Amino acid sequence: MMRSMSSAVTSLKNHQTKMDVIGNNIANVSTTAYKAARVTFKDTFNQMVRGASGTSVDRGGINPSQVGLGMTTNSIDNAMDPGNIDSTGIGTDVFISGAGFFEVKSADGVFYTRDGNFTPDEEGYLVTRDGRFVQGYQADANGNIIETKDRIRIPLSDIKEPRATKNVTLVGNLDSRAGTGIAKMPTDIKQIYNIIPDDPTKVPATFGDKGKYSLKGEYSDNEQEKRTSIIGATATFKVYDTLGGAHTIRIDFIKQGTPQDRKYALQVFYVSPDGESMVPADSTTISGIPTNGIQFKADGKLTDDSKKALENFSVKLMTNANINGSEDVNAKIDLTAVTMFETKGEVKPQTNDGYPLGKMTKFSIGSDGIVTAIYNNGDRKALGQIALATFANDNGLMKEGDNLWSPTQNSGDPNIVKPGSGSAGVLQSGALEMSNVDLAKEFTQMIITQRGFQANARTISTTDQMLEELVNLKR
Repeated sequence: MMRSMSSAVTSLKNHQTKMDVIGNNIANVSTTAYKAARVTFKDTFNQMVRGASGTSVDRGGINPSQVGLGMTTNSIDNAMDPGNIDSTGIGTDVFISGAGFFEVKSADGVFYTRDGNFTPDEEGYLVTRDGRFVQGYQADANGNIIETKDRIRIPLSDIKEPRATKNVTLVGNLDSRAGTGIAKMPTDIKQIYNIIPDDPTKVPATFGDKGKYSLKGEYSDNEQEKRTSIIGATATFKVYDTLGGAHTIRIDFIKQGTPQDRKYALQVFYVSPDGESMVPADSTTISGIPTNGIQFKADGKLTDDSKKALENFSVKLMTNANINGSEDVNAKIDLTAVTMFETKGEVKPQTNDGYPLGKMTKFSIGSDGIVTAIYNNGDRKALGQIALATFANDNGLMKEGDNLWSPTQNSGDPNIVKPGSGSAGVLQSGALEMSNVDLAKEFTQMIITQRGFQANARTISTTDQMLEELVNLKR
């Protein structure tokens, strides 16, 4: 009879342990990246009442008879499945989509966490909210990742040195409907208008090879004529010198010959800093321009001869070294992607490898863990890369508090990898991992645990009553 009471007592104790785990799970329902724990039970010793026997000639086999002596806790496991994503909009918050842990380091050792609530400290190092350094790979001055694990530093006041333009790529379309020659319209000599009439059919045209506004030499009755080239498209872009000075270049594409010729002449201008005047390019500022213009095929693409002729097309600016001390700009212009179709003409710069002096304004963390500085001149540079650690057995990790884990003999050693490589997941900035506690499941387990505790308490009280009856037999 005492065995039932002993078994019930062990059960009460272990159900209390399970209740402690459930309570801790519920307490951490809002804890970032918390992993819910679960308790499993197992029976303990069993007292043999009668052993088993096999079948004989005159008797069948007998199964063993045993009385259990209670139960105990089998394991307290952690559910390592990832929690849901919680979008925060904070760029330094990082969510791991998939397997892996961040490695963080401080004076008390190296630990691992899935809590990506990071921030730069006063020296620019990326740290957890309790000051542990996030581990990864630092980049050199040119933005190349150094393959040595280290702290990640984000120089918030970083300056990006200017770079002189060497290559510019222009893309766009030249309107195949553009006219040729010079548009002419009468104006009052007392006032020259810069707006071309909306109805071009009422404007007589003459042909010429100039791409500038000009006045006729003869006029009467206070009238003169203003002439302007009929331009298929205009491309305006900036080039930068060695000290970051910006210079504006304009290229006019002027239709030549008949529509069947599909030819355009190129006129290049240097725009003054105030934007009020344009200086035509000459042999000292431009080289490689096709003397016969460029020609398109019937499919709207440049002919092979035009592409070849444009290979050496470049613009050279004779900067005033006495003003800022910069070297001359010599920029190659790539026009091979320009087309000629029947639509609005527009040519814009697609790439420009030059930029002015830039100051870092913010930084971003990519899915591959690369921390990228963003400068106010439009340039970007890698500052470092966050590393991830994977384990052969995540369930073998030990909780250390503060959302930290440490490896054990059963977890295996950490395998440090870059996000997205091997079995490691990818990163998403602006989000954190939520707790994976399922409240519905926890409350269900709470009810089961409560009833189990009550039932075992009833076993004790019933056994006590039976013992009382046994004592009363003496009376």
